[in-house]
Amino acid sequence: MDTTIIYKGKQYDIYAVTHGDRSRVTDFIDDLQKKDQRKVLALLRKSADHGLPVNPQRFHKLKGVDICEFKSFQVRLLCFRDKDRLIILTHGFIKKGDSTPKSEIDRAVNIQKEYFEDEKGKKK
Repeated sequence: MDTTIIYKGKQYDIYAVTHGDRSRVTDFIDDLQKKDQRKVLALLRKSADHGLPVNPQRFHKLKGVDICEFKSFQVRLLCFRDKDRLIILTHGFIKKGDSTPKSEIDRAVNIQKEYFEDEKGKKK
């Protein structure tokens, strides 16, 4: 599994998982309305430069898993951390209900698992 850089910040570097030459995250962001694109990219840049938001309306850890969620109104980007400075975005979706759907969390967990298995294999 590969990644592509989204933004290199002062505190964090934000990457998106890629499959082949495609990134679900960048495709998702590209498909958003321009207004939503600007808000999401501003949230990612600010987080990378100044640290992760403490406001749970913008960012929070999901219960029971090592997955976090960037939030911009209904737009969600799921992610996890690798090492101290890396944030890996798994995918994005538009949230329609009150809680994050289990299927979206499971998808992020599976991507995370595959990422760390690949990383372990690269170290050998």
